[in-house]
Amino acid sequence: MKKQKSILDTLRQRLRFVLLDEQSYEELSSTSLSRFQILTRLLSALLLIASLTSLLIAYTPLREYIPGYSPPHLSKDLIHLSLKTDSLLAEIKLKEQKFRLVEKVLRGEDFNDSVYYDSINNITVDPGALVASQRDSVFRESIEREDRFNVLSESSNKPQELRNIAFYAPLKGMITDRFDIKSEHYGLDIVAPENEAIKASLPGTIILSSWTTETGYTIAIQHENDLISFYKHNSVLLKRIGEVVMAGDVIAIIGNSGELSTGPHLHFELWYKGKAINPEHHILF
Repeated sequence: MKKQKSILDTLRQRLRFVLLDEQSYEELSSTSLSRFQILTRLLSALLLIASLTSLLIAYTPLREYIPGYSPPHLSKDLIHLSLKTDSLLAEIKLKEQKFRLVEKVLRGEDFNDSVYYDSINNITVDPGALVASQRDSVFRESIEREDRFNVLSESSNKPQELRNIAFYAPLKGMITDRFDIKSEHYGLDIVAPENEAIKASLPGTIILSSWTTETGYTIAIQHENDLISFYKHNSVLLKRIGEVVMAGDVIAIIGNSGELSTGPHLHFELWYKGKAINPEHHILF
């Protein structure tokens, strides 16, 4: 216990540091510090120096001169040199084959040119690679869907009057139930995030904006060319009967209203001259 007390007393002991003029011994400045304060300041200074040194090594080019560190671009250069070396070796091998062939020709010797065929550039195709994968099928389907809007292509699914009409997608989302006349599903069910805006597919006039027991909040737009579009199961209707809207105008908010709805989605229908048509033949969702 006495030893511990003497150590504490030693650390608490204060020392006076005086700065004197060498010739006149005049006191220029002085300060008084305890041994503990001196030790603390020395450790702080060492820690600061170590931190600055680490930062210099980590974030400056100085680290390249320290053994064990490699330049950041060294890996890239090695890969480039490796590829270049492989290319040069292949070129040298090809030239050697050509020289041997020319030598045989000059000597008048018979030779089999298939021996000197450049097998390096020969491409072999695995028959299994020609089978379309699921990703290829999805990509092909997306291209075919985009081709529906090509004005140069002819499609029997589109009425002649509607082939050059540019429809606006009322909602971007995932189609969960498609158009099927046999099951009396005359439209598309599209799922999207909550509170997503429903937009008009074409310019027109609102002819229906009300609530029905089966389809909930429903809105319908009369367009040109005897076209009518229906937007069902909304949570909010933003347009009234008689209002004129443009393509892309927000007319409602996605919802889950009506007895026929089992979750938040949009049921979208297109009717042409009194007959339901498949919206996917005209709109890319």
